[in-house]
Amino acid sequence: MASMKVAVIEDHVPVRQLLVRRALKLGGLTVVAEASGEDEAVDAVMATTPDVVLLDLRLAQGSGLSVLTRLRGQAYPGRVFILSGESSGVVAGLCRRRGADAFYDKAFDFEQLLSDLHELCKRSAANAPMHAPTSDGPRAVAVG
Repeated sequence: MASMKVAVIEDHVPVRQLLVRRALKLGGLTVVAEASGEDEAVDAVMATTPDVVLLDLRLAQGSGLSVLTRLRGQAYPGRVFILSGESSGVVAGLCRRRGADAFYDKAFDFEQLLSDLHELCKRSAANAPMHAPTSDGPRAVAVG
């Protein structure tokens, strides 16, 4: 069975390590790239072409929003899941308009993110197309 490839873009090392550890526990996932800054992230994603990018909005150098814009501008076809500690009201909509597939609040939606990754893995294992839009795919989470 082919593994779903994931890139984790997060500048806070303990959070990045937690994301990687928990994602790998799901099974069926391979972390193909990790990065903490904008240029490094774009280069890593374009070089490894993961199925899913877990992307923090605040990075050590640059911003997740810029990474998202650059990836979509370079026709990156995979899913991009935005993670943020910021209020999701306005930011989630902006991320969606720039091409994000889902928005997760780090404080409240961590388990939902893992659940959505697990569902994508199951669909991948059933040979469903990873990049095709679906009506039952991950949802953008808007927290008050």
